[in-house]
Amino acid sequence: MRKYIIILFISVLAALSIEGRAGEGFRAGEGFSLSVEQEQQFTYYWYAAKQAIEQERYPDALVLLEFCRLIKPDDGQTLTFLAIIYEAIGQQKRAMETYRLAFEADPRDQWKRYYYALREQRTPEAYQEAARVIEKAYRCTKDKGQGTKDEELLEQLRRTYLQNGQWKKSLAVQDEIDALRGVDAYSAANRCYAYRIGGKEKKALAVLDSYLETDPTNIQILVMRMELLENSRVPQAELYALYERILELDPGNLLVLNNYAYHLATHKGDLQRAERMSAVTIREEPDNPVYLDTYGWVLHMQGQDELALFYLRRAQQNLQAGSGTLLRIEIKKHMEAILNHPKK
Repeated sequence: MRKYIIILFISVLAALSIEGRAGEGFRAGEGFSLSVEQEQQFTYYWYAAKQAIEQERYPDALVLLEFCRLIKPDDGQTLTFLAIIYEAIGQQKRAMETYRLAFEADPRDQWKRYYYALREQRTPEAYQEAARVIEKAYRCTKDKGQGTKDEELLEQLRRTYLQNGQWKKSLAVQDEIDALRGVDAYSAANRCYAYRIGGKEKKALAVLDSYLETDPTNIQILVMRMELLENSRVPQAELYALYERILELDPGNLLVLNNYAYHLATHKGDLQRAERMSAVTIREEPDNPVYLDTYGWVLHMQGQDELALFYLRRAQQNLQAGSGTLLRIEIKKHMEAILNHPKK
């Protein structure tokens, strides 16, 4: 098979050399249209290369792709296939450069591999380049102001804007997404996040309330509303009524059980009920530091300090490398409060 491919390669080189002398250039993009024969050759080698990649016959695929590049040097999909092979054989640096070349050759259709490869690098420089890629792909996709129907591209652009704190731009992109698929709970959640990043808590709440008028039992939106109310100055009765409403619809919701228990303990509410709810959460997720912290604090409020310290120490031990700073501070604060609490 490989011998046959090499013979083909030499034949193609000869044919292209002859055609190249007949005109100023056979390359795509140089003002010279490919002949029907060249288009057929390109299509044949392109699909043969695709099949070789799928079968992990990378040496064969590389030769076939070189045939393609001789005919169309700047074909974006051909370059992407080359990058996929480089990545598969461990040539990561060369793969990234080839993904970049593929994107620059065809930003509209070859953005995905380059964009996601950049995101996987998880460096500030890579994230910055990924933002440039997604914005350029978006600009190239828009057709004379008519917008794009590529939902994946729009979604990644929205997320990029949100991660960069550009919440107004993220809302504008969400408008385009909604125009394609309509307003749903995901849309309402995205708008809520954007307004919260922009410090517009009232608008965030208004978005959720508006959606709940048409879908009053949506747990995701109700929980988001709960989190907003927990961080605002609302009457305690209103927050408790929301806790009860969510638990009525979803009695086993661990997040709500945990938050409700913690709120009861902190505000000297029904401690027995708080302990029952918190106990459910640690039975379901015994290593969750958030739930362990709440249970320890509820026990402390009941005067069971030794047992409380046991659970708080477990919470501290189960903190992961990526655990938030606020949780670490909260657990430490609770432990210090118990250790400094006068013994009866």
